[in-house]
Amino acid sequence: MKRGYVYAMLITIPLLLLAVAWQAGRFDSLASEARRLEASQESWVQENRKLEAGIRVLSSRERAEALAESLGLEKAGPERRLRIVIQPKAGPQGSGHE
Repeated sequence: MKRGYVYAMLITIPLLLLAVAWQAGRFDSLASEARRLEASQESWVQENRKLEAGIRVLSSRERAEALAESLGLEKAGPERRLRIVIQPKAGPQGSGHE
């Protein structure tokens, strides 16, 4: 009985040490991948901030006015505006919806 216990321990302990070494290597690999992904994410966040700032600049009223002016456009005054009023359509007559 003692002999079987000793053999089991001689086999189990190296297997456990091997499993611990494998798990440590796996953890190190995953930690490295996480750092790489975080750096990539930070790069994307910075690029996104730059693009949002560019959108704000390009969509500002001043930018639109400057662009329109450079194209030779001018703001339409009240005399050049056309106002269209659409009346609601009348229902069919004699259909009992009165």
